[in-house]
Amino acid sequence: MLSSVTAEVQDAILGEDPSEGALRTVGLSVLSLVASLLCIFLAPGFALPVLAAFVVVTAFGWRTHQAEIARLLTLVATILTVLTVTLITVYLFFSAFPAFTAHGIDLLTIPILESGPQWFFWLDFVLPTGETIWNPRAGVYSLIPLIWATVIVTTIAGLIAAPLGVLGALFIAEVASDRLREAIKPGVEILAGIPSIVYGFIGFKVLNGFIQKSFLDDGASFLIAGLVVGIMALPTVVSVSEDALSSVPDAMRDGSAAMGATSWQSMKSISVPAASSGISAAIILGLGRAIGETMAVAAILGAVVQPTVPLFDMFDASSTLTSAIAHNYGSATESTLDVLFVAGVMLFVIVAGMSVISQYVERRINRKLQGQQ
Repeated sequence: MLSSVTAEVQDAILGEDPSEGALRTVGLSVLSLVASLLCIFLAPGFALPVLAAFVVVTAFGWRTHQAEIARLLTLVATILTVLTVTLITVYLFFSAFPAFTAHGIDLLTIPILESGPQWFFWLDFVLPTGETIWNPRAGVYSLIPLIWATVIVTTIAGLIAAPLGVLGALFIAEVASDRLREAIKPGVEILAGIPSIVYGFIGFKVLNGFIQKSFLDDGASFLIAGLVVGIMALPTVVSVSEDALSSVPDAMRDGSAAMGATSWQSMKSISVPAASSGISAAIILGLGRAIGETMAVAAILGAVVQPTVPLFDMFDASSTLTSAIAHNYGSATESTLDVLFVAGVMLFVIVAGMSVISQYVERRINRKLQGQQ
């Protein structure tokens, strides 16, 4: 068993008939890499020179046995990627386990309002209720207001990013000239390079002042956070949707034009359905970006954890899952830190689930367009 695995790894790196020089070069590179990893964990002071030796050996091997070294580097990159994701996942769930053990279902406590019906009253049959929802000093925590605030901000952001992103992608891919496309697409992608704290600061200073003057509101709100996060998600939706629309074969558009269809009819009936899998994936990925946004939301909404009254008031404000982590982790006690890890687990599961859903939707729509069930 072990010998067969070793043979498969050797074939993957060195090929079926490696030369003696390739075997020696790759072996030295692997040994120097293993030594570098051991030094990082056991003797950090010697990690840099050992890592430099790995770079020198690999660079020499690239000149003499490029194919074998390239295979080794791709294998190492794949292993490190999988290992990193695995370690992050294990550490996240392991760190959240004490909070699950200590609080259990109480982390989803439904707050009782001083007047009026209970908040999320239809969940009272399955979840506990409590007058205090977030009091680290008393050891009382409820993630329900954080989850609901995340839902509101993400919904507003999705209502902005999804239609504007798809329409923008349609314009770039189907309407704009080549010169205009070369100017617009890099400009849209530049939006992704602006730091999120800059978006949050602009949203707090500009949009917050406008909302206060126009709607007589006295503070930051979910609406402002949703607008800012929606703008931040736009580059993802536009870029991925435009790539999907550009990948539609020209023959399909030419056939539609030959049948007498207008440009709009071709876009509506040919381009969008053919690229629907990529567009759906773009929207889901954009929503994933909105859910995971931290600094912009933290700068706008502040650190208050409270239920929205009424439930769908978009001019109210409360911390989301991400902003609660950003505001509390620096001064959090050990028990509060464990609860914040639970919030991190929720975000991890939600975003990972959305990624899986986007892949499922893309495969299903592709099968449907190919005439398969």
